[in-house]
Amino acid sequence: MNEAINQGFVDFSIQESGIATIEFGHPMSNSLPGKILRKLAETITEVSSNEAVKVIVLRSTGSKAFCAGASFDELIAISDLETGKVFFSGFAQVINACRKSSKLIIGRVQGKAVGGGVGIASAVDYCYATSNADVKLSELAVGIGP
Repeated sequence: MNEAINQGFVDFSIQESGIATIEFGHPMSNSLPGKILRKLAETITEVSSNEAVKVIVLRSTGSKAFCAGASFDELIAISDLETGKVFFSGFAQVINACRKSSKLIIGRVQGKAVGGGVGIASAVDYCYATSNADVKLSELAVGIGP
């Protein structure tokens, strides 16, 4: 497998005011390999359960891409149905973590949101986009819907 699958991060901080920031990043336009999807879902759940947190800001690193969606390298490595189910359930886990959160989640989209990135932006309670934001459902270009 390509080394890019093992890159990326999810981090969070909590200010004294009760504002938590969850930030994710990946060198490939903030694409999301399964490892990052799992960590993002776990982090949303963990931060949501913290009583000191009043609101969560979900954002990505950088300025050009909010999220390029699924990791293309990991997508092309899927060779059977079970592996595909495991990978795509990662997006469902992130979306469900947002849905189940008792905290208000605000998304910040500062660049391109593509495919699964659109799903994540749509899963938050409020989503704010900068003037540089761009939304694209890449699935539609190949004839499948989300």
